[in-house]
Amino acid sequence: MLTVTRTIHFCAAHRLYNDSWDETKNREIFGKCSNEGGHGHNYTLKISVSGELDKNSGMVVNVTELRDVLKREIFDKLDHRDLDNEVDFLDGLVSTMENLVIKIAENLEKPFNELDVKLVKLELNESDKNSVTLEL
Repeated sequence: MLTVTRTIHFCAAHRLYNDSWDETKNREIFGKCSNEGGHGHNYTLKISVSGELDKNSGMVVNVTELRDVLKREIFDKLDHRDLDNEVDFLDGLVSTMENLVIKIAENLEKPFNELDVKLVKLELNESDKNSVTLEL
């Protein structure tokens, strides 16, 4: 089985805040990341898919089609957005990088099935110091 990886970048803002907690508890758990004005990140997302090699094309997936899916399903929905107020698939969740990567994976399941590939790994970096990896 071969794995193909594509990297995309997007910028987004958020506030780490749990509505069921008071300000003191949010500040205790999330620190300055719970500031009312929020903060932003320049995210890097690596998406890895696996599939069978097509003998005719010599590809697991056409990277142009992969690029188009990622633009439509991820970039267009997240780039220069407020994750807490403008991204429907994060409604009701604390906008941590962990929740974000899980919801991204869920959003990619159907379009990747249509490309006949399987999502095997996502790595989301919110900075050069913080990242999360989801292996499926």
